[in-house]
Amino acid sequence: MNGSCKEHGKCMIGDLVSKKTEQLERELQSLKDEIGQLAVKRDISPEQGNVSVLVRQMIEERERTNKLLEGITTKIGKLEKEMDELYGSEAAPAEYDMIGNREIPLSGLDTKILNFIQSKGMICADDLVGFMKYRGRNAACARLNRLYRQGIIDRYQLGHKVFYKFDAGKATNTLIISPPQ
Repeated sequence: MNGSCKEHGKCMIGDLVSKKTEQLERELQSLKDEIGQLAVKRDISPEQGNVSVLVRQMIEERERTNKLLEGITTKIGKLEKEMDELYGSEAAPAEYDMIGNREIPLSGLDTKILNFIQSKGMICADDLVGFMKYRGRNAACARLNRLYRQGIIDRYQLGHKVFYKFDAGKATNTLIISPPQ
């Protein structure tokens, strides 16, 4: 039976797997021995050796990250200094004063939707379908998504439903213009 097994190559595969396994075990043991030697040099028990190596690597990575952040902060400081020199410390260009200040014209229906959202706190498209007496959800979703893209309302995914909420604090620099009713 042994001879027929070798003829089909099954034993060869088993031998290769066992040789590879033995090789990996030897490599793992050599790594454990190296960690143990490092632990002895630093007066650390072998159980703590694995943890100490990991902690040391984490500390080194943290130091590299801190150096990168320090460089970025320095560059930002230089850019701010250059902008102050260009525009003066108290006189910023008019474009910077207008950032965030905007006017958004809304239709009467959108104003009605915003009032409904404010009164309910948070709504989904199904709520708007009932309120506006739409036949389907497409029109409600389209209106809510457009208000979201304009930055007037916030969108939250809760489970399978999407809810919309008006945040008055977010809209402090926004003037919403609605037609007279």
